[in-house]
Amino acid sequence: MKMVEKIGFYISIFIIIVLLFLIVFSTNGVLDYKLLKGKETVILNQVRTADLANQKLEDEVKSLKIDMNYIKHVAKHEHDMAEEDELIFKDKSDNKRKTP
Repeated sequence: MKMVEKIGFYISIFIIIVLLFLIVFSTNGVLDYKLLKGKETVILNQVRTADLANQKLEDEVKSLKIDMNYIKHVAKHEHDMAEEDELIFKDKSDNKRKTP
């Protein structure tokens, strides 16, 4: 190899190394891509969780609009309401304060 060929070879190797370094470590490089893919996965999981919660709430709203038995159940168990001719007995131990 002549001297000019050697210099050209080393310059092209140097340029390839610099380009690879830029591809991996620069802004919008491979490392940023992997970081953003990880964030995307976390956000997509949060969206799925929120979608499931929304669907559950939509189903509950639909039941509250339509299903009289569900309305009675919620009134009785969550709001301590009673039907006509029904007595509710409460245990005093239910009202105890929790001591730390």
